[in-house]
Amino acid sequence: MKINTIHNEDCLKTMSKMDDKSIDCVLTSPPYNTGGRIEYWSNTIINGKRVYEKQKRYDEYLDTKTTKEYIDWSVNLFNNYGKILKMNGCILYNISYGNENPNVLWLLLAEIINKTEFMIADCIVWKKKTALPNNTSKNKLTRICEFVFVIVRKDEFMSFNTNKEVTNTTGKGQNYYEVFYNILEAKNNDGSNNFNKATFSTDLVRKLLNIYVSKNSLVYDSFIGTGTTALACIKQNINFIGSELSKDQCNYANKKIKQLLAQQTLF
Repeated sequence: MKINTIHNEDCLKTMSKMDDKSIDCVLTSPPYNTGGRIEYWSNTIINGKRVYEKQKRYDEYLDTKTTKEYIDWSVNLFNNYGKILKMNGCILYNISYGNENPNVLWLLLAEIINKTEFMIADCIVWKKKTALPNNTSKNKLTRICEFVFVIVRKDEFMSFNTNKEVTNTTGKGQNYYEVFYNILEAKNNDGSNNFNKATFSTDLVRKLLNIYVSKNSLVYDSFIGTGTTALACIKQNINFIGSELSKDQCNYANKKIKQLLAQQTLF
C-alpha cells in the first residue's frame, strides 16, 4: 500500500488492500447521518436579517441511511479498523449528534462497544471558535462543541500509546505525567470550499496528533475529504493514507498538499 497518498475509493476497499496491523492511528470524521444537509449563514436578507439556508454537506455522498443501516455500517467499519490497527494503536473519531435524532450517536457507540473489540478510553471535547447557529430552537442550546472519542481495544485500555512523558517519580515508584486536558480549543475548519461543508481543521488535527501519534508513524483517515488530516500529518512529519469517494475532493486535497510541500521546500 502506497503511503502519503489519497485513494479515490470507498474506505472498505482501501482497508482490504492494507497489511494487517500496519496503521498506528486512525484519525477521521465520518458522515454523521444527519440527513445530508447542513444549516449555514446565507447572503439572503429578509426583513433586514440574514437567514439560514440548507446546503448539502458533501458533493457526492448523501448521509441518509436509516438508524439501523448507519449503525450496522459503522460496526462493520470498526471491525475493519481492527484488522489494520497496530497493537496499542488508537482510533480518534470525531463525531456529533444531529438535531433531528440525537439518540443515534449514543446508540452507535453502544453497539460499537457491544459488537466489536473496541471500547471508549476517553472523550475529548472540541471547542470551536464559532458556534453552529441553531437559536431558532426554544429549548436546545447553541452548539459550540463536538466530541472526539478515543477508541481502543478493550484489552489495551491500560497500554494504548500516547506521547505523555513522565514529569516526576515518587520515592515509591509512582510516575506522574505531563497534563493534557480533555478539552481542545481549535478552529472550525481551514476555510470554505464547494465540495464539503463538514470539514474539521488542521489546528484540531495537529493537537490530536501531538497527543497520540509520534513522528514517522502512519495515520489513516477513512473519510479524508478535502485533505485536512493529510495536511496536518505533513506539518507534523507523520505519514498518512487517506480514502475519499469524491474525485473532486481528492483533486482539491492533492492541490492543497502540493501547495504545502512547495512552501516547505522554499523554507
